[in-house]
Amino acid sequence: MEEKIKKLWELISTSNKILLINHIRMDMDAFWSLSALFDILTTIWKDVRAVNDEEVIDSFSFTWYNQIIETNLDIKEYNPDLIISLDAASLDQLWNSYKNNVDIFNGANFVVIDHHKTNNWFWKINIIDINSSSTCELLFNILKELSLVQNLTAKSATALLSGIYTDTNIFYNSNTTSSTHHIAWELMDLGADFRMPYFELYKKKTFSASKLWWEVLSSKMKISDNWKLIWALVDKELFKKTNSNDRDLTGLISEFFANIEWVEVSFICYETSNWQVKTSFRSTPNYDTSLIAQSFGWWWHKQAAGFISDMKLEEIEKDILEKIKKEFSI
Repeated sequence: MEEKIKKLWELISTSNKILLINHIRMDMDAFWSLSALFDILTTIWKDVRAVNDEEVIDSFSFTWYNQIIETNLDIKEYNPDLIISLDAASLDQLWNSYKNNVDIFNGANFVVIDHHKTNNWFWKINIIDINSSSTCELLFNILKELSLVQNLTAKSATALLSGIYTDTNIFYNSNTTSSTHHIAWELMDLGADFRMPYFELYKKKTFSASKLWWEVLSSKMKISDNWKLIWALVDKELFKKTNSNDRDLTGLISEFFANIEWVEVSFICYETSNWQVKTSFRSTPNYDTSLIAQSFGWWWHKQAAGFISDMKLEEIEKDILEKIKKEFSI
């Protein structure tokens, strides 16, 4: 990995235009790793742009980076020398930003930075570390190797800490290591605000999100006979009824479903604004939900996985329950 990091620095040093990209339906680790790297590259006077098919959601805005993502960037016109992908495990997850600009991606130097075990090493230069709790943790170690940690501002240090918070569920998940804690400590020494992201991500709830959670918990929740599996289906009508959106579900599965006594595996399927269905899983260490997500062509961690599908809610529910029964016998 050391040689690949040196190669990354060589490419950064010699590039005039750098494009940063992360996966569709970007989560907080994807957003804040990209944001921190964006900040670092601007401190060394690089022309850098960031792209994603979707706009940054409001709940990410507390780190003040929500304006850097461009959804309508003309990548062909920008014509980057270097493209850096953060937190994406496959080309498919780069969605239309890649699909509509394949020639540009093929012509530029392209570096992948990621920590998912499901990453298929989809380009020539892959800086992958599945032992890192998050891409934010991995990026911090890369910056350290390149002697760029001193370029981190309090804002970018807070961004990296926020990504570590969310991918470790505040140091609770099994991907948390002593190194994770040490990096969090170093980020705090660099000025990271450890209280604000905790409040913004885990404490604060909008009124519409609170109404949505109540509706799901009171009328949509289903549970298996042995109480080991719990799940819910959420359609667009419920979002309309509660004046909420699919992003307001963030935290429901990890804060409620996964913490119910005896539950081993939980999932939520919900309709997105473009009529696709997103599914999120959580599980105890005994069950690897990434096996289920991968069977649908998507991703992520052993205890926190997910995928997007064009299937109908009820079809996906049936498929998932059959796969869980076959894979986990619960």
